[in-house]
Amino acid sequence: MLEVLPNAGNKNGGESIAIYGYGFGVDPGKLTAKIGGASATIQKIEQVSSLSSSLGLDPSFPFPLQRATVQTPAGAAGYADVVLSSPDGTATLSRGFSYLQSEKVFSKAGFYKFLLYDQKRQHIYLSNIDHVDVFDLNSNTFLAPIQPPGGPPPNAGLRGLALTPDNAQLVVADFGAQSVYLINPDNSSGSSSFVGGLAGLANSGPSRLAATNAQMVFIGMSTEGNQSGCSACLEQMNVSTLPPTVAPAAQPEMSFLIGTPYLQSNAAGDEVFFSFASAPDGPVAVWDASSPGHFETWNAKASTTDLAVSADGNTFAVRENAQTTIRDHSLSLIGVNASSELERIPTRTEVPGAALHSSGALIYVPFLTGPAPELPPATDVTGGVDILDAHSGALLRRIFLPEPLALLSTDIDGQHGAFLAIDENGQRIFALTNSGLTVVQLSAVPLGIGSLTPSSGPASGGTSVTIRGSGFQSGTKLTFGGKNVSFNFKDANTLTFATPAIGSGPQQLTLTNPSGESVSLDAAFSAN
Repeated sequence: MLEVLPNAGNKNGGESIAIYGYGFGVDPGKLTAKIGGASATIQKIEQVSSLSSSLGLDPSFPFPLQRATVQTPAGAAGYADVVLSSPDGTATLSRGFSYLQSEKVFSKAGFYKFLLYDQKRQHIYLSNIDHVDVFDLNSNTFLAPIQPPGGPPPNAGLRGLALTPDNAQLVVADFGAQSVYLINPDNSSGSSSFVGGLAGLANSGPSRLAATNAQMVFIGMSTEGNQSGCSACLEQMNVSTLPPTVAPAAQPEMSFLIGTPYLQSNAAGDEVFFSFASAPDGPVAVWDASSPGHFETWNAKASTTDLAVSADGNTFAVRENAQTTIRDHSLSLIGVNASSELERIPTRTEVPGAALHSSGALIYVPFLTGPAPELPPATDVTGGVDILDAHSGALLRRIFLPEPLALLSTDIDGQHGAFLAIDENGQRIFALTNSGLTVVQLSAVPLGIGSLTPSSGPASGGTSVTIRGSGFQSGTKLTFGGKNVSFNFKDANTLTFATPAIGSGPQQLTLTNPSGESVSLDAAFSAN
């Protein structure tokens, strides 16, 4: 067996998955499958000759690549081995499938565009046409909606959402009314600031937001039906005054950073990352609160369709048409994610709203298995989420949702919609789907490495290092520079250790969980 796709699903079973490999035979009645020890139903066996060349197989290779379609049995939350048996033998894919802890759709009629996770209140905010719906994760119910200050304007069209770093205010972009609202989520009080649109473009307004710890909010302006460049697409709102004031971004780099920006801040609000897709050379940029008067920029030549930022601020992802590039906070390229031929979905539509794990170790990418529908609900496509290692691009989980993402074909650029969010551990996935809000809880977050701080130190050892990542357990084993090293377990995303004496140069870090799941990062630390 080579791979199982999707490799995560409902613990109640009944889902169709594809198992790729060799030697399955041609008669489904002679092939048996077990997942977690329970019998699975073989539905059909097919040859997949179209992928042979991409796998390096020439026509003389005696075993054709095959795909067995299998219906999953019910199982316990967690990893499960996949076992196939035929008259010619048995093959086992250890931990080949993962049963989810739970997945549930919470129905609520709405024309949703963005959603936002509030860790402090355990709320999900969903921007509807003229109000923000609020879902409480503790009670699993929708609460009273949040209205724009003074009530919804007749031309309302809510878009992007952001929380100020102190969690005191919810910032809401109203594209239709060309305004930005500052609202206290606890009592719905707040203020409204008119932003306006873009000169000469009636159908334009604020779409995406990034709140900072410097009493300032960046506002990304955009248009619908016209993605041409502009010279005033980034504005700043000063929230230290009442009422807040809005003005074009004054940093000198803005004179050439033209174009509709994608933007997002880290959790602390001291860094904001940007991508200017329609500007020459596809630049990316970062703003830092320690030097608020300018941007650091780099001509990345990125044709951007979406942007995601880790809560730590150590990593941001820029999604392009055929790949996702990962950069660190200095704008340096650290990874390029592109699916293998085996894992590609030919008619796949990328859905805006990619999310990075708080540590930057994993990227969560939403998709539809077919073309985006003109109007929801989508009935002939399936919605899903891919979870990939941010450094290597390896596909760790593919999950098909119980219903499709509620995507309109006009929203696929990421300026006017973001359909996915995750919690601080990456264990709960929140998605805007046909009926409202879908919440998926993983049984285990994939093991991943985000960053090491510091990332260099003396070869003599003794450097105290903090590892940020995902899926850590108290029984995780750590190997550093080829040596087994003890560590302190802080939480599922944080480990600390002291470096041993090692040779000079780049050092590999390897983490292994008790289940056997393992991840390595080459040149994770530089010893000098």
